[in-house]
Amino acid sequence: FFQAEDGIRDIGVTGVQTCALPICGVTALARACHPLPTVAVTALATAFAAILGWRGMPLAGVAVCVLAGQLSVGWSNDAHDAERDRGREGKPAATGAIAPRTLWVLAVIALAVAIALSVVVAGWTGAVFHVVALAAAWAYNLALARTAWSWLPYAVAFACLPPFLTVGLDGTAPPWWLPAAFAITAVGGHLANALPDIARDEDGLAVRLGPRRATALAWALLAVGSGIIALAMPAGLALVAVYLVVAGIARAGRLSTFHALIAIVLADTAAIAIAAIA
Repeated sequence: FFQAEDGIRDIGVTGVQTCALPICGVTALARACHPLPTVAVTALATAFAAILGWRGMPLAGVAVCVLAGQLSVGWSNDAHDAERDRGREGKPAATGAIAPRTLWVLAVIALAVAIALSVVVAGWTGAVFHVVALAAAWAYNLALARTAWSWLPYAVAFACLPPFLTVGLDGTAPPWWLPAAFAITAVGGHLANALPDIARDEDGLAVRLGPRRATALAWALLAVGSGIIALAMPAGLALVAVYLVVAGIARAGRLSTFHALIAIVLADTAAIAIAAIA
């Protein structure tokens, strides 16, 4: 639900760039939405929905709904940070490739589409969870990204994904461990992704903790998340083994802490899918 992490960048051009051709506008919009996390979150939600039993047009509706929400988050982030990021590579609003006002308008339209589609595909009750997730992501963009509370929107937004899909599918609540695992893993991933930019970032939980404590907390959170998921898996010891092996490799200096933590986030995500199928 987030495109605001500085650790995930898109490749762009330097300097002010303007172009009358429609293709330039489309390219700028694509870069401004933070395509990598937008596609990743949309794919994650769609795949998880399919695992839970969504099929056909309702499944396509989930994909479009989540994509619209992610576009709103990405565009609002670039629009909000345009002045702060002025001249920075890969930021179309900051380099003049697209006007921040245009991004604000499109972000609001995309948000309205996401909310409307949430009701259509998941009903009023299910839609509430997606709306809360989007509200958390927008709160991150507008107010919390550079505060000690930067972790909270991640926890709230990703904890809302399972109930959005289970309540929307058949009206049932997800097992307790699913929202817990999503929330804890998301916060651990947030800290891991922030580690490479601690020296450059203005503020945020990782900055306030410092590299050593932020790293320790990320490892601890992912250990707890992995443990919760392992308890729900038929072969949970395999996930514990993955965690220990990756941690050992990182400790031996054969893998950077950042890449080790991201590897565990990916392993946890795959394990959640396996546990949900089981």
